[in-house]
Amino acid sequence: MIKHIVSPLDRWLYRLSNGHFLSSGRPLAPTLLLTTTGRKSDQPRTTPVFYLQDGDQVIVCNVNPGFERPNPWTLNIRANAAVLAQIGSQKRAYEAREAAAAEVERYWPQLVTIWPAYQRHYENGGQRSIFVLEPQKNYQGTNK
Repeated sequence: MIKHIVSPLDRWLYRLSNGHFLSSGRPLAPTLLLTTTGRKSDQPRTTPVFYLQDGDQVIVCNVNPGFERPNPWTLNIRANAAVLAQIGSQKRAYEAREAAAAEVERYWPQLVTIWPAYQRHYENGGQRSIFVLEPQKNYQGTNK
């Protein structure tokens, strides 16, 4: 249901309202639209994702509860690090990389504050993926 109804509705509402509204009303946490390149389709795939801002860098996270298949956007980033993020009305190209161990220690408490379910899923055997998005001046990705 989330993949086929909620995410498309949230993408539409986010773009229409420049990030002020989602299907749940106002975003519960800082939310951006993350566009990755499909690792199999080579097509742009856009997903609403919670984020942290750290200077020019943007931190995104996914914790798979363990009983679900991996979230496609995490697999897509690992296959092609060139991404596009829309925060409010601003769109910017980034190069994504997995957070280093020290960064995970630094950002994890902040990410759990934004979305406490991250901690529950992780403690129940979930897989944690934290990415640092670094701004790109000369974007060469396929996400346009």
